[in-house]
Amino acid sequence: MKRVLVVGGSEEYVGAVYLAAISAMRAGAESVIVMAPEKVAWALNALSPDLVTRKLKGKFLSIAHKKVIERQMKTADVLVLGNGAGTRPPTAALMRSLVRSPLPKVIDADALKILNESVSNAILTPNEGEWKLLEKNVGIKKLLSGGNVIIEKGFFSKIWTRRVHISIKTSAGLDKAGTGDVLAGLCAGFLACGLSPFAAAKKACEIGNAAADILTKKKRGYSFLASDIAAEIKRVGRFR
Repeated sequence: MKRVLVVGGSEEYVGAVYLAAISAMRAGAESVIVMAPEKVAWALNALSPDLVTRKLKGKFLSIAHKKVIERQMKTADVLVLGNGAGTRPPTAALMRSLVRSPLPKVIDADALKILNESVSNAILTPNEGEWKLLEKNVGIKKLLSGGNVIIEKGFFSKIWTRRVHISIKTSAGLDKAGTGDVLAGLCAGFLACGLSPFAAAKKACEIGNAAADILTKKKRGYSFLASDIAAEIKRVGRFR
């Protein structure tokens, strides 16, 4: 169970889906396939030879891509949704359909913004604004009652389940664009390695923070980027 499928990306946001996919690889996934608009997918191939892409026609994801994505989902063990996808109505319709999959899932970024019903078997990774949207559009208690795990990103970050919640120390260096995409990818990679959703969420938070702490010492401050964190993961030996 080590195959991750990432569905996301748009012409505006190529980096988000790259960070999620490469972080899933770093966390132990044996293969990561990214399904994205064709120009995004070609850009990903240029960024990394390690990522397999499926190139979807058009400038952004839409409900018209549902059938081909669902065929690919049959080969996947873990599904990642939302990174860089945007919230155009056709994209929102696709995401609302895909989140109903019984596959273990990581739901992040734009897929959280359009969520309007409860889901199951998922790790959700909202920032402060996305948390408020989830509370308004679905209900946090309803999501937790469905057996999901929610990482409430912040300082400290909090991990919520139906029964418990814990706080995780969070480096101030993680307060920048792209770090949430790295976190989503880590969650997916650890899920693919067989960890429970709660254990995967906890490990992802810990490893991301450890990488940020290492970079803070190297850079003597918080000048590092999300891509630096994704690269540093391979040197954080504790995640194996």
